[in-house]
Amino acid sequence: MDFFFGSLSSAFLGAFIYTFTTLIPVINPFSGAMFFIALSNHLSDEDRAYVAGRIAVFSLIILIVSLFAGHLILGFFGISVGVLRCAGGIVLFAAGWSALNAPSHEESNAKEQQKLPRSRLKAMAFFPFTLPLTTGPGAIAVSVALGTSLPFNVANIAGTICATIVTVIVIWLCYRYSDRVSKAVGAAGADALARIFAFILICLGVSIFWQGFSDLWLELNAR
Repeated sequence: MDFFFGSLSSAFLGAFIYTFTTLIPVINPFSGAMFFIALSNHLSDEDRAYVAGRIAVFSLIILIVSLFAGHLILGFFGISVGVLRCAGGIVLFAAGWSALNAPSHEESNAKEQQKLPRSRLKAMAFFPFTLPLTTGPGAIAVSVALGTSLPFNVANIAGTICATIVTVIVIWLCYRYSDRVSKAVGAAGADALARIFAFILICLGVSIFWQGFSDLWLELNAR
């Protein structure tokens, strides 16, 4: 009996560590938080907290669905990982371009902030903050790979789900308190950081698109 529970706990811990250490570098919530603050500088602190919470919920749903049904969904619609990356790269490029040309932090604060409806905040939380900024093509592809590579048993499923939940908690913490950096550097510094990370977001979009295009090109030449 002790051996049985010991093997279960060992499998659980192994699946937990493997999933967590795989998802965190791909999602990279620490840099994602900087993109989040760059794209949400027009929101009040209350609205930003609400959006961060919704991002966490949406991210959890996307990751869990990708883990257990991602390969079925992509296969049903005939979507390859290369196509997913191309589409995600285009969306990230568009989001970064909008943020790069957005009004400065001081200009947006000078305007009277209106209370945005929760329906609009939910829409913003899903697109572009959750998909493709947080759980984009890379995170979905990795989740699909994790779901098909780990042995299907209770310990591995429990470890994978727990690691996914912890990953989402890290995402929420980074996004919820991302404004601390903005407050520390001031309005001018926050505006400069927003422009820098918006440009990096554009570069990231081009990089993801190029990865997807390269995959599709190799697939085309292989036929």
